[in-house]
Parts: sequence; C-alpha cells; structure tokens
Amino acid sequence: MPSALFVTTVPVTLEAFLLPFADHFRALGWRVDALANGAASDPRLAGRFDERLDVAWSRDPLSPSNFLGAAGTVRRIVEEGGYDIVHVHTPVASLVTRYALRTLRGHAGAPAVIYTAHGFHFYAGQRALPHAAFRTMERVAARWTDYLVTVNREDFDAAHSLGGIAPDRVRLIPGIGVDVDRFTPGLVPADETARVRTELGGDAGPEERFLVTMLAEFGAVKRHALAVDAFAQVRDVRAHLALVGDGPLQPDVRAQVERLGLSGRVTFAGYRRDVPAILAASDALLLTSEREGLNRSALEAMASGRPVIGTDTRGIADAVGAEAGWIVAKGDAHALAEAIDAAAADPGEVAHRGAAARERALAEYASDTILAAYDGLYREALASHV
Repeated sequence: MPSALFVTTVPVTLEAFLLPFADHFRALGWRVDALANGAASDPRLAGRFDERLDVAWSRDPLSPSNFLGAAGTVRRIVEEGGYDIVHVHTPVASLVTRYALRTLRGHAGAPAVIYTAHGFHFYAGQRALPHAAFRTMERVAARWTDYLVTVNREDFDAAHSLGGIAPDRVRLIPGIGVDVDRFTPGLVPADETARVRTELGGDAGPEERFLVTMLAEFGAVKRHALAVDAFAQVRDVRAHLALVGDGPLQPDVRAQVERLGLSGRVTFAGYRRDVPAILAASDALLLTSEREGLNRSALEAMASGRPVIGTDTRGIADAVGAEAGWIVAKGDAHALAEAIDAAAADPGEVAHRGAAARERALAEYASDTILAAYDGLYREALASHV
C-alpha cells in the first residue's frame, strides 16, 4: 500500500484545501497522514486522515526553533512513517520539511518530496528587498525538491529560473480544483437567492441592483482599500458592493467607506459559509489583490457562471483569461470603476462572460481534472523512487 504525508504549517490549510486530496487517495488504497502544528487535536480533520501528527514550528520561516527543533521532529516522523511521498504546502512547512529531509535524498527508501507552491512569496512588481529574500529561500530549497508544482504561469516561469531542480520536474497544475457541481447555476433555490440578495443590502431594490461581491479576508494582500476607492468612482447608482469576510483591516475599511460617503452602497457581510448562495445572488465578483496563487473565490465565481472584475494580478488574470470577465491594470482604481460601470450597463455581456467563465471552470479547474493531474504526478514520483 503506497503512503503519503501531507505537510502544512497549520491545520486550517488541510481542512480548507486538502481534504478532497486525502479522500481521493485514501479511496485508491493509499495511507495518507497529515502533519501540522495542531493537526492531532483539530476536530475538523477527524476521520479524514489515517494518522494526524503534530510539529511545533514557528510561523516565522527563519526562526531558529524551526531548524533546531521542528526539523528534527519532521525527519523522525518521516523515517518512522516510511512514506513514499512527502507532499509539502505553505512556505514555512515547505522550507523546514525540505531542509529536514535534504540529506535523505538519493538514499534507499527515501520519499519523493513534492512541493506545491500555492503562490510564491516573491512576485513581479514587489519591492526589491523582500523579493530577493523570498526568491533566495526558494532557490536554496529547490535543490531539496523532487517535484515543484506551481499553480500559475508567472510562478511556473519563475520556478524554471531558480536552478537546482531539473526543468522537467517543474509542473503547472492550476490550483486545487473547484467542485463545479456545488456551484452549478440554478442549483441554489430562487427564494434563497432572493433572500441573500436582499441581505447583502443596497439602496436600490434587489431586482434593480447590480451587486458586485468581494470574497476575501480583510488583510493587506487583498487591497480592500483599492476596491473601495474604485467603487467611489462608479457612476451607476444601481451598483452595490458587498464585502464578505472578516479580518484585522475591517475597521480601517469601514472608516474609509464612511469617509467617502459610501455607507449606503457598501455592505459588510462578515464571515459566511453560504458561498454558493452568495455567488448565486451576485452579478459579478470583484478582486483587487496584490498577489495570489490561483484565487479560489475567482474559480468558485466562474463555476457559478459569474464573471470576474479584477486586476492584472498573478493568479487572478490566470484564472479569468480573456473571456471570463474584465481584467484591468493592477492598482488602477479608475479602470476598475469603468469596468464595473460597463458591466452594470450591459446585462447581455455579463451573461455572455458568465457563461464563458462557467465553461472555463469546467474545462480547466474542475476538481476531477486537478485530481487526475496529481494522480499522474504521484505515479511518476513512485516510479522514480523505486
């Protein structure tokens, strides 16, 4: 029976992104274990892995405790587990795990180490110092990696330029997949869609309103301030913005909304789990991030048949392509406002781009497609480590 160890920094990554992968490979007869700081006690993971293991690493990637203590724990767990594949995710987990296992490479019984980079922490347009620091860490760790999976084109090209890993060991697999059936247009009952559309607010009536939704944590990377600045320039009075999520910068964004006199046109919806209903109630999704890997809310919106209005950001432009929405220059609030006005003025074009978005999600980002890609990668990894 083949075996795999999924490694992340914290358990929420396992719960939010990797459970379908665990279910899939366990159904094929694999033993799949999980390793994270707090995995053993997290009730959301109960019954989803064969074994859940803990490692006490710091979220600071360069903390001495990671390399003096956590790395030894990781190596012991891997040696005792006898895994065929160690699949690492998230920056801290990937760096420390690959460091811990670096001297096992080439030895009999050593696992194949796969790293899925869900968006490198260096990116085009970043300030020079952090760009150099994060790129250097990835360049060093690439030498300890058997397969490096990227989720967008910019990272795929960057990975090839790192050195230390053969070009044919760098792969582009677009994200973790989206459950396209869960987001099938029309699946959410009409009465629930209408209720959510009313909850998300606005001065115009629910039917007349053009509802633009942003699904994102209130953190610096998502750039809510840019979204609000853009919305202040939207001319169509029917347009309404719903901000779904929570996070540390929410008070600042609330203050910005009040300062700009937008309180009647912006709803703070808080954290919600009814994402299919929210997208069914929305006319378009808005995304303004500084960086992304491959944005999950974009894929879910596209699977729902909703176009995306976003910036030309790595991981947003990749998802949307040329037909599934409107992509404007990164950081251009005026261009975002013009795109929102254009969409609000043309329901036919919104429907056309929404249908294209659904087709793109079905063809490229469906969970079955992504799982099949990882099936092939795992088979190759096993064969290369016989």
